[in-house]
Amino acid sequence: MTSALFPLKLYGSNISYFTGKLEMYLRAKGIPYELLPLKAPGDRLRVQRATGADQMPAVTLADGRWMTDTTPIMAWLEEQVPSPPLYPTDPEQRFFSLLLEDYADEWLWRPAMHYRWYSSEGAMFASRHLALELMGGIPLPGALKRLVLRRRQRGGYTRGDGVRESNRQQVEAVYHDNLAWLLAVLQERPFLLGDSPSLVDIAFMGAMFRHFSQDPVPAEIMRQKAPAVFEWIARLWNAGPSGSRGTRRVHRGAARPLRDRRGALMDNAAFPGPSGVRASCLIWEEVAQNAPEDCCPDCRAFARGPCPARFRPGGRRRRS
Repeated sequence: MTSALFPLKLYGSNISYFTGKLEMYLRAKGIPYELLPLKAPGDRLRVQRATGADQMPAVTLADGRWMTDTTPIMAWLEEQVPSPPLYPTDPEQRFFSLLLEDYADEWLWRPAMHYRWYSSEGAMFASRHLALELMGGIPLPGALKRLVLRRRQRGGYTRGDGVRESNRQQVEAVYHDNLAWLLAVLQERPFLLGDSPSLVDIAFMGAMFRHFSQDPVPAEIMRQKAPAVFEWIARLWNAGPSGSRGTRRVHRGAARPLRDRRGALMDNAAFPGPSGVRASCLIWEEVAQNAPEDCCPDCRAFARGPCPARFRPGGRRRRS
């Protein structure tokens, strides 16, 4: 690996949605990194000055350059470190994997934050952890820090994100539905597309790894209803680049149960998404039914890799 780029310094939190996603990618690629807490206020101000964004995680390369947003970070690193490959080379599979990454980034965020901050058990766990990890240098009582965190997160990411008692069950059903299809797939193979990790496995780690498998309420649900999902998370964390270098065999029909997740993008009546959601699903239908060469130029570019026309629901307003 290029010594001018690595090791990376990864600023985030070890219970952060997108920090966990990027950590899983780095481990699967064998890219050396050091996880550092993004402490307030000093580190946050430094990241904002360096990147122009208040996002977690943020990465510094060994040459001093900064990066934010997990999706472009991972795409860039895939070019710098092509082996072992985690992005499918087949255009249709690549498009499908990128679409699922958007689904996991944008649509599992809501149930993940809900389960963490709605219940007193989850909120106390997370606020205590974050107060110690990220706010240790702020000279305020711990109880006050925890209170501030709970109010901020509930106001911004649960109630502020549209979760109400009237639609709480629907939000929670998203988690249960995802456990069900993951369990079905993992009964047939060790990773979601076959015998080795891929972008699709990494995409779901933000929610499944750092939220659902760690936060008290969803973790108990996972233990009772889908222990194979726990096993998959641990297997991916432990695979390393040797696991990714194993046989690249993709199981016949591997994408069929995963392809049905495009319906989850549409089946969200209480939270009608932007028109881009419907447009992206229609593009996927086109790619799934036709050779990529028969699609429009933007669709072909999207199927072969990231492009400026890429679907980003809500402007990817959430910090990667």
